[in-house]
Amino acid sequence: MADPVFKPDDTPKDIYGPDGQPRFFDDPGMDRYVAVVMNMAQEMWVQEERLMALEGGDASAADREAKLKEFVDRIFAPLREQGSEDA
Repeated sequence: MADPVFKPDDTPKDIYGPDGQPRFFDDPGMDRYVAVVMNMAQEMWVQEERLMALEGGDASAADREAKLKEFVDRIFAPLREQGSEDA
């Protein structure tokens, strides 16, 4: 059974397909591919946090947040570069 989809009240209704899942691309396969990549990124971040705990001991919340920002920036860099080319 599929997980229920969280739909914020202010989300445009036209982004959801007939199955109730959000659709961002014309090709449903592309939506699934992006979901796979995001799941992998999430798993990578979990491993990074584990390594920080093993190697660094007591990293402050600010240090962890800074590393998370750097990680997210690296993951989304290709999208940001594409967006700047379109402008």
